Amino acid sequence: PFFVAISANGMAVGLILWLHRTPSFLLMGMSLVCMLLSTFSWWRDLIREGDIGFHTRFVIKSFRDGVALFILSEVMFFFTFFWTFFHNALSPSCELGMRWPPPGIRTPNPSSTSLFETGLLISSGLFVTQAHKSMRLKDYDVGPFIGLVVTIVCGTVFFLVQLREYYWNSYTIADSVYGSVCYLLTGFHGMHVVVGTIWLMVSLVRLWRGEFSSQRHFGFEACIWYWHFVDVVWVALWCLVYVWFGGWLYMWWFKMWDGDVYTFKYPDAKPS
Repeated sequence: PFFVAISANGMAVGLILWLHRTPSFLLMGMSLVCMLLSTFSWWRDLIREGDIGFHTRFVIKSFRDGVALFILSEVMFFFTFFWTFFHNALSPSCELGMRWPPPGIRTPNPSSTSLFETGLLISSGLFVTQAHKSMRLKDYDVGPFIGLVVTIVCGTVFFLVQLREYYWNSYTIADSVYGSVCYLLTGFHGMHVVVGTIWLMVSLVRLWRGEFSSQRHFGFEACIWYWHFVDVVWVALWCLVYVWFGGWLYMWWFKMWDGDVYTFKYPDAKPS
């Protein structure tokens, strides 16, 4: 933990120096190498302790509580960005023309690339759940392997499609608050998809080596928790950022009523 903390601090300082255009690649490189070596050694020791038999029920409970608190911290992390998005979307300032989306922003179509990405993540959640179910039924040969491989493929394709979407977007992170918050939300979510995909790959290797059983597979179960969290965040992001506050829901409603979008009518009302 001491070396991980020192490495994280060094990477943070290196990032700040890079933002101020005085990068220290030596500091960033040494901090990154120390971080990777420390974490890999840490995880290796945990796996060895489990193989020896040190992971009692109390230890597993502490692991569960830790993973749950970690996912809760990730929920609060995304909650801050959603709060920022709602604050600007529900009450646009005069600098944005009091309109949302801001003038000049052509938001992406929610029924195009983003819908395909949503289908990928929902499908991956189903496959990884099926893999977990197969493992609990003591099927160590076919079910878990197929589920994990398909989930990894879905996560990889999702990330590649997101990079393609970034390339073809008509706005950048510097285009008003919509571009800033949208890229922060989708970008950080993409990073979580990459982390989750790597975690799934590690679980696949551990499954191949026979380190999981029907009664002892919390490492894989924690990975599934994290992946479902990634799925839920993306579904909320797609519904709110792409469909609702992207302007497409209002456009559909506007066209359906031929421009008459007001629910209440006052035939006797006279202009003041």
